[in-house]
Amino acid sequence: MNSVLFGMSKKVLLALALMGLAACSSGNKEEQLASRMLGDARFALRHGHYDEARDSILSMRRQHPTALQARRQAILLLDSIEMAAAADSLKQAEGPEWERLDMKVKFFERKLQEDAKKN
Repeated sequence: MNSVLFGMSKKVLLALALMGLAACSSGNKEEQLASRMLGDARFALRHGHYDEARDSILSMRRQHPTALQARRQAILLLDSIEMAAAADSLKQAEGPEWERLDMKVKFFERKLQEDAKKN
């Protein structure tokens, strides 16, 4: 009877180990797919396509909720997008709108500095 239980526990342990490996490999796949989407967002940011960059990050969050590393990077990238968009708008703004956008740019600059300290 002990040998039967021992044999069953080996099978259970093996099954659990295989499930763990499958979870890890799918997690890596999630990170890879999410990283590609971050790359797309970075490309859009470099070319001044801020809405496209934001959309890429928001899609990545919805499609790959378990890609934690990519989601952490997306927080900083989204702040960079917001800051760049505000800075571009600032160039054309005047009066109260200029003041609002200037404050927004300064906010995101400070936020990025603080976030960089945490990482």
